[in-house]
Amino acid sequence: MWSIIKKVMLGLVVVIVLLVAASAIFVYREANREIEPHFAGQCEIMPLDGSSEDLQVDRERGFAYLSLFDRSGGMSGEDVAQGTIARIDLNAEVPVATSALISSPDRLHPHGLSLFIDADGQRYIFVVNHPEDRENGEEAVESFREIEPGRFAHVETFKNALLTHPNDLVAVGPREFYVAIDTGPRRDGKPTNLLHFRGDDVYIITDDIESGGGINASADGRYVYVSETDAKAIRVFGRDPADGKLTAIRRIELESAPDNIDIADDGSLVVGTHSNTMALVLHFMAGSDSPSQVLQISTDAAGNDTIEEIYLNRGEEISAGSVGATYNDLLIIGSITARKILLCRYDS
Repeated sequence: MWSIIKKVMLGLVVVIVLLVAASAIFVYREANREIEPHFAGQCEIMPLDGSSEDLQVDRERGFAYLSLFDRSGGMSGEDVAQGTIARIDLNAEVPVATSALISSPDRLHPHGLSLFIDADGQRYIFVVNHPEDRENGEEAVESFREIEPGRFAHVETFKNALLTHPNDLVAVGPREFYVAIDTGPRRDGKPTNLLHFRGDDVYIITDDIESGGGINASADGRYVYVSETDAKAIRVFGRDPADGKLTAIRRIELESAPDNIDIADDGSLVVGTHSNTMALVLHFMAGSDSPSQVLQISTDAAGNDTIEEIYLNRGEEISAGSVGATYNDLLIIGSITARKILLCRYDS
């Protein structure tokens, strides 16, 4: 009997080893499958002191605002206490990144970023602020008010028990915004919430988001777009400006995992996407390159979508790209971990 048990156990071990080996080979091949890099222009690298996971462009003034934090250092175990919101003058002959903040909370760990401009031209910046301990710490949203052109002072900190694993947000008023919640580092695959902060009140808009990676609103405030990273789709909501309620309209299906969303001048969506999520996982684990991809999505009057891949790279120019934003003939690309952005200028 014991010899039979040993043979069975040995057989199980062999099967497990073979399954692990086969899985490893599959993951490696998927993470390293060939792609064809392209962009209809030239890109320049702009080094930074941290990575810009998200960014927003003030197109009227030509300023880009970056959620700047040394995420790579933090992932390596370094004590990275303070991030900032950086500003770049995109019209400058030699663009440089400077802090846009006059005052800031202690230990600002910025993530998703939103710029709101009211009817009088007053500007506000909202940013997700993560605690050092993402599992047990208290998440927050910080708001800043422009005091002088391109310079902002801290105004208010928003906290709530529903604010767990916030990824991105979009502001639609001086004290009103929506927050996309992701699945957190454990990634249990369960749907997450979309939150609505309206003054001191917080509501769950819907609880069926398949990991919210990015969010933005149309220029007129009538539509809200949410990246569902796990579903590889953009969720489209109609918005009632009177009370802020959202109504689900449809999904735009993609072949990549979407992250942050920019709204271009023509109303199209410019979306930073991850074309190879296995490569992204290996990037976080081993530091290997992960492809960066930017899609532009246009919708006609009949509701038909046109999806164009405007940028794709293996990760050699910038790895783990998470956001693409446009300004005139520029495409600006930021990354989750890379200590740089790309300034890509279309050929004339």
